[in-house]
Amino acid sequence: MIAINVWMIFSTQSQVYSSVEQIPFAKVGLVLGTSNRNRNGTKNEFFKGRIQMAYELLNAGKIEHIIVSGDNRTRYYNEPQMMRDALIALGVPNDKIMLDTAGYRTIESIRNAQQLFGLTDVIIITQKFHGYRALFISNYYHLNARVMPARRLPLSESGNVRLREFFARIKAFIELYVVR
Repeated sequence: MIAINVWMIFSTQSQVYSSVEQIPFAKVGLVLGTSNRNRNGTKNEFFKGRIQMAYELLNAGKIEHIIVSGDNRTRYYNEPQMMRDALIALGVPNDKIMLDTAGYRTIESIRNAQQLFGLTDVIIITQKFHGYRALFISNYYHLNARVMPARRLPLSESGNVRLREFFARIKAFIELYVVR
């Protein structure tokens, strides 16, 4: 399990950028889904960070359009719509935003970017620790991708999610290379 995690991180770390100025242009930025609220009802800082980074990339001319991808399992829970609303509240024009309402998981968001939206090149917007798995999946599908991470949260605020990510990387490996 540790080897899979190490492989996933080291094989993709050169595709993770640390500044908006350094990341090469891509026509589209892909914001990976998360809820705008935590289970206890507080604001989700992961959501806020991803939305802010998408806004910054668009304003810096590093992307021209944004795909917001996520879960919309019920009419009362719709991550892409939440993300669109947050981007519009920041001043992003609606015609710059596309919704992927079938991105229930990272693997589906990546496949949809390539197969449904026809992308060959994309900037993925998520937290750095999640970006490694997104890039690993992108590489598997031969999608030219790079990650511009959202603001990093302290371990005290992200420990549970990081632990979940450890196991999600193993699951992704199994789905891609064992189950196919």
